[in-house]
Amino acid sequence: MLDLMRKHAYSWTIRAIVIALIAVFAFWGVGTGFFTRIKPVATVDGHQILSKDVEHEAEQIRRRLQQVYGAEAAQVLARFNVRQEALDQLIDQQLVLDEAHRLGLKIGDAQLEQAIASQAAFQVGGRFDFQAYQQVLRANGLHPAEYEADTRLQLLQELMRRMVSQSVEISDSEAHQEYDRLNLKLALAYVEIPYSGFVPSMTPTQKQVEDYYNQHREQFREPERIQFDFIRYDPDQMGAKFNPSDKEIEDYYKRYRDQNFTHPEQVRARHILIAVPANAAPQQKQAARAKAEDILKQLKAGADFAKLARQYSDDPGSKNNGGELGYFSQGEMVKPFAEAAFRLRPGEMTIAETQFGFHVIEVEDHKLAHVDTLEEARPKIIEGLRHREGAEAAHQAIDQDLAAALDGKGMAQLAEKRGLNVIRTPYLAIDQHTPEIDDPRVMQEAFKLNPNDVRVINGRNASFLVKLIARAPSYIPKLADVQSKVRAALVREMAEAKAQEQAAAFIKQVKAPADFDKVAAELKLQVRTTGDFSRAEGSIPTIGAFSDAVEAAALEPTVPGLVGHPLALDGNAYVFEVQKRAEPDDAQWKQAKDSFIERLRKERQMRAWASFVQNLRARAQITVHPDLIGQPTESSM
Repeated sequence: MLDLMRKHAYSWTIRAIVIALIAVFAFWGVGTGFFTRIKPVATVDGHQILSKDVEHEAEQIRRRLQQVYGAEAAQVLARFNVRQEALDQLIDQQLVLDEAHRLGLKIGDAQLEQAIASQAAFQVGGRFDFQAYQQVLRANGLHPAEYEADTRLQLLQELMRRMVSQSVEISDSEAHQEYDRLNLKLALAYVEIPYSGFVPSMTPTQKQVEDYYNQHREQFREPERIQFDFIRYDPDQMGAKFNPSDKEIEDYYKRYRDQNFTHPEQVRARHILIAVPANAAPQQKQAARAKAEDILKQLKAGADFAKLARQYSDDPGSKNNGGELGYFSQGEMVKPFAEAAFRLRPGEMTIAETQFGFHVIEVEDHKLAHVDTLEEARPKIIEGLRHREGAEAAHQAIDQDLAAALDGKGMAQLAEKRGLNVIRTPYLAIDQHTPEIDDPRVMQEAFKLNPNDVRVINGRNASFLVKLIARAPSYIPKLADVQSKVRAALVREMAEAKAQEQAAAFIKQVKAPADFDKVAAELKLQVRTTGDFSRAEGSIPTIGAFSDAVEAAALEPTVPGLVGHPLALDGNAYVFEVQKRAEPDDAQWKQAKDSFIERLRKERQMRAWASFVQNLRARAQITVHPDLIGQPTESSM
């Protein structure tokens, strides 16, 4: 019918139909309220983002996470508000598209056709197949017109991203300087002087406590707090008694079998990448292979894979996670890597060569391709249908109860009708929560209310009907009420100062690097050493994150040499001696140059894009209605 209307867009018959439809909607919308206006979740420079748009985008996010994390997707999803993330993405997309249209950019039909035809999912024998195209879209519940419109928008956004990315330029000298900075190797010796050792000897007078309180009154300020009543509308709780029929279960299974219950062959692996530039000389390749073989030898001898990955891997996306890649299927990795990984059994290791270099691979798990039977999928389907039913029930109930509360109905009466509980919180600061509310966003939204205001606040896993009871303003308590807290703060400050004094005295006694151990022994301080580590890590192996110390050691003019001032971390004082410091040599730079420049370019392109979108946000008129973001209506399983 849509094609028919497009074809005859200017016929008087079609115009008459459209005018008649407009009249019907106008009559019912104004006269009776059967067709109420849909309030947008957000507006971006006049463009509306509706709840259905947010849910569609949220479902895409869930699917992507399901593909990447598999069985662990539920844990990942629980960590953030999917619908809020979806709304943020939709806002950014609209801003980018508006800017593209302002610049006069368009995606032609030929570009769209080429982009769709090039996708492997729509090809048979390496060529685009229209029947396969229709089948894939049908299996995913998509219509061609909808998919093509989405693809056109994606291509336009990609064009904008390329335009921004192409503005990023990196010279060889700049990259070399950054490589040397990040890959500077350090080895330190140090002494730690804990402030806790001085605490017992600190006995401030009452006058000192009073003076400290008067000088640091703001430090003891009590924050603003609120007290409110709330009813929690949990989809899982509200759908717990729903028992779907066999037909509903079968229909769901048929509809989502390919999407949710068909599992390709997958392996879970980790790797250590020894990068090799695309134009590497034979001797560079040989050196990289030898390094990979040595790492494999260490692993087979029992070395810790995660530790070696953090130490040697050139893959910035996985090295800090011990080389973990999670589960992946054949098509998600470059062919040589996938072929090597899928040949291994769990616990086995090998080396694979790809265009990126040499990968030391260990397979941790191997899952064969399979399709869940209806009986295997049944518990998950029932859980999903109950969640969907509960989400719909919660959505309807909370809308009705909000209207009733605004008309004067009491929270207790509303809760009793639903078989729920109304809970009154103690007075809470904005960074506090109750066992039932562990979502910081709920507290942030509650703090925007005035006494007796009632509104819906959507959390990660449930929605809340909230009524603010009272607000207690921030205040500075009297000294008598916080005497012990003030005294403890003063004692710690005095103890930290003593630790710093001893560290400064230590430095004065060290006349030359050779004196370091001797002076430490005289003061009965233990000397610790760090071993070699990289400046880029920003942390010291035996201490942890300590960027001030790392940078001070990197800038110390003489090696070996003493950092000429004490450093503090968590109140403890430290004195550092730089034992060794070495920049990468030219051979290392030449070997890493191409891959490093490419990684640096990608990092800066990502930052440039984030800055570009942030500037668009700053210039735009954006209105968001948090109470309408809502909960998902269907669980992705």
